[in-house]
Amino acid sequence: SIEEIFDGVAALVLGQNEEELDGYFKVEVTLVKSAEDVTKVMDQATKTAAATSTKSSSSVIMGDKPFSTAFSEIYSTLSSSPDYADPTPVAEAILACNDAYSRAFGMSRAKIASWKHRASRGLLVDKFGKNADSLLQRTLDLFDRDTMAAAGLPAAGEQRLVIRQRLQQRMEKTLSDLFDVQMGILEKKTLKKFNHSLLKKMSKDGLDSTKFFEDNATALRTALFAFETSAALLEIPSLSLTKSNAVRDVTGKLNNALMTFPDSPAAKIKAMKKVEQTVSKKKKPTEGSIDMTLDVVAMIRPDGFGNLQGFAGYQLGPHSVTVGVHNDADDPQVIAQFGGVRPPFIRVQPKLKLDVEL
Repeated sequence: SIEEIFDGVAALVLGQNEEELDGYFKVEVTLVKSAEDVTKVMDQATKTAAATSTKSSSSVIMGDKPFSTAFSEIYSTLSSSPDYADPTPVAEAILACNDAYSRAFGMSRAKIASWKHRASRGLLVDKFGKNADSLLQRTLDLFDRDTMAAAGLPAAGEQRLVIRQRLQQRMEKTLSDLFDVQMGILEKKTLKKFNHSLLKKMSKDGLDSTKFFEDNATALRTALFAFETSAALLEIPSLSLTKSNAVRDVTGKLNNALMTFPDSPAAKIKAMKKVEQTVSKKKKPTEGSIDMTLDVVAMIRPDGFGNLQGFAGYQLGPHSVTVGVHNDADDPQVIAQFGGVRPPFIRVQPKLKLDVEL
């Protein structure tokens, strides 16, 4: 019987024949009558496997159980079965179920890995709900197809259901975790986009409280509708993974973001920058121009010794005329200043001012 089980492992689990397995297995027929005998045989097999572990990697069944554990469980199951007389077909069927488990989950592993990688970069999986439900159904259908022969065998049929349930639970947990991660990503994107729209609205209309809340109520409804639309694509109804709880949470967070926005750091910084721009706003440059201004200064010096002095002025727009009178023409000091001659009776001094603006 042991040799027949070995043949079944070679054909159904590993897809190889006995000759190709000579380098990996040492087959020894041992009489087993009780659970204690099974323990002794397994201990011996473990020691032998440890001694040869450096030569080849250990074989694994069901993705996480070694052959020794699987054989031990199969023996315990068959020992309690009323059909224990011929355990070979049952053992082969259970081993086939174990292999089908690994093969079915391995088929879905690549797709799940790509989804996890996309979620780790903060991106959503396109039509995740529909694709996840389809992947789950394909995985279970593959297992059912590969283990159909075991369904009609006593003991093997029960183990098949146990293994199938384990596969289903593993897939459902993986898909549920991906669903939660993507809902979190979608929530963060929605809140970030909503806050950005509030900042843009603030730049145009300011922070008048009543008007601000009334105008942005529409923006809140738009953000919530966009969230619901995207969340609907993530739903997996067959696993009871729906958007209802997420929509309720996001609604509260959007309302809270709107009410607390005027006191938020982003709004205060935006308001401060707006004030600075208004204060430091530069005057617009004007067109280039040239302005001319004429100032005329006249001095009258009649005969005398400087006992009379006076000035008069007149302003005509930007132009001006100033006239002075000083009777100092006979003053010796004044004559000395002019080189021994009398100063001129009248002296006119024009001033032309140019104001050029480019």
